[in-house]
Amino acid sequence: MNFFERQERAKRKTTLLILLFCLGTIGVCTAVSYTVGVIFAHDSFDDFSYSPVFIFQTMPLEIFLILFFGSLTIIAAGSLIKISQLSANSGAFIARSLDGRLVAKNRADAKEAMLLNVVDEISIASGIPSPSVYILENDNTINAFAAGITYDDAVIGVTRGAVEFLTRDELQGVIAHEFSHIFNGDMKLNIRSIGILNGILFISLLGEIIMRSLSKSRNKKGGGGLLLIGLALYVIGYIGLFFGNLIKAAINREREYFADASAAQFTRYPTGLSNALKKIGFANSIISSAKADEFSHLYFSNGVKKFFSFSTHPPLEKRILALEPKWDGKFIVPKPIKVQTNRKKTEAKKETPKIITAAALLYEIDNIGTLNAESLQNAEHKIAQIPPALYTAVSDKIKVQLVVFALLLDADKAVRKEQQNIVKDNFLEAVNDFEEIQREISHEDLTLTLIQLGMPTLKTLTKEDYLKFKTTVERLIECDKVVSWFELNIKHLVLYPLDILFGLQKIPNEIYSSIFAVNFEVSALLSIITYGQLKDEKKALEAFEKIMHIADVSKARYIPFENISLNSLENVFAKIRQCKPLLRKKILEISIYALKSDGKFDAHDMLSVHALSSLLHLPI
Repeated sequence: MNFFERQERAKRKTTLLILLFCLGTIGVCTAVSYTVGVIFAHDSFDDFSYSPVFIFQTMPLEIFLILFFGSLTIIAAGSLIKISQLSANSGAFIARSLDGRLVAKNRADAKEAMLLNVVDEISIASGIPSPSVYILENDNTINAFAAGITYDDAVIGVTRGAVEFLTRDELQGVIAHEFSHIFNGDMKLNIRSIGILNGILFISLLGEIIMRSLSKSRNKKGGGGLLLIGLALYVIGYIGLFFGNLIKAAINREREYFADASAAQFTRYPTGLSNALKKIGFANSIISSAKADEFSHLYFSNGVKKFFSFSTHPPLEKRILALEPKWDGKFIVPKPIKVQTNRKKTEAKKETPKIITAAALLYEIDNIGTLNAESLQNAEHKIAQIPPALYTAVSDKIKVQLVVFALLLDADKAVRKEQQNIVKDNFLEAVNDFEEIQREISHEDLTLTLIQLGMPTLKTLTKEDYLKFKTTVERLIECDKVVSWFELNIKHLVLYPLDILFGLQKIPNEIYSSIFAVNFEVSALLSIITYGQLKDEKKALEAFEKIMHIADVSKARYIPFENISLNSLENVFAKIRQCKPLLRKKILEISIYALKSDGKFDAHDMLSVHALSSLLHLPI
């Protein structure tokens, strides 16, 4: 099952969760209507009966509908408020709510550096943007979590105990487990479940408000019925919340088993993950934050003390046995570890990194989210190629911006001079750093890896700083009055996901499932790519038709380069982004065929693929 199929599976799972909660919500609303009917009918009929048939026969239909839809509105409002709140604040908000501290490479100690290195490796090897990393300093227990709406705004959080007591292999297993939740769309599912439960809780809160207001009222005559209604709402809400939590916990336990299996597959070393669980078994994984309970289903292991029926995670013993069937039942005493940074170890290796070809990349697309030793080793090599000064620079809020600016400097001396002056005017205090960064960027093959490693830092900018950064990037691109394909790639790879993060753009709804619905857009995209690769209209037409035959898209038509421009691609992508995941995957695959139409596939083409995947909102 590949990434895109897992996305569809995650959506089906989300649908099941929502269906179960909807049934529960209908039950809560019906219970509210019935209880209110009982209270008012009790003193109104001599032959009163608690029978639901009697209650609903004696209750006017309009009263029942008002009560039912009133309750439904309260639940919906509570759910939407919570979902909106969590969606607006994303993973970083959750991490900060749990007292997490953002970790930066330039201020990390040896153990934190190892953690960041593991996250970077898995990120590059798995094909998703590297998430920001937070440490829960107040917790010497062993735990971790992934939070956020999508992989673009995801964060990874770990406790201080995990950093202190887990070896590199164990930490890699835990982080791979959390990445599995990102791959499988569990974060969005988590936020929806929190929202719906909050909506049900609103019923109880309304009942509590009614009871409190009556208890403080001086005129309590005739308030007995309202008091009973308040009490009923309070009890019904908590009963609904109880069963809602049972549903959420059951689904979450299943996802934890799946994430464990995925992590073992990613690392090809299940012992690392099982040993981490054994250390938790000897110690514990409790998180001390006051808000730990609210996010209990996000954690690697149980983060709060609950009854078993409410447990959001399977028992440790069952998880360990699933990974290690011959386990002897003994846990491991956690001891502080000694760290040899992976960067030094990687730099000592002499093997040549694997070169990704277009054919290999098409294979990798089908295996997104399925890591192996080779992909992790390749990621290690990519990171090792980065000069130490640049590796540190991408974690500094000012220097990472200078890295992006340096990547955009033109080969033409006059244009380059104008671009350098723009940077100096806006970042005068960092002129020396900018000159050093320019010297360190020795070849363009570093471009993609630098951006991948720098994105988590760029996400920590304030909105004001980001707008200044974005304006500078756009000015640098406009200096020569022509937007090149390379510049467009940088813009889309860096600015587009940050625009979404800072609320300047929204992720569109997925509407189209057939490629014929976006026939013109696909034609325009492929026409520009083939012409850009071949620089010849006739050859581009021939390549286009060959690609369309391979992709079985018979209605696509080549559009001459003079009839379309790079700027017009913004409208093209706006519609393509409304396609469903499997269709966007197909469009990305066709684009890769187009990029290799000139018979080669180099670092520029790889950058193009990642820029396209960013715009299509797909990992690669």
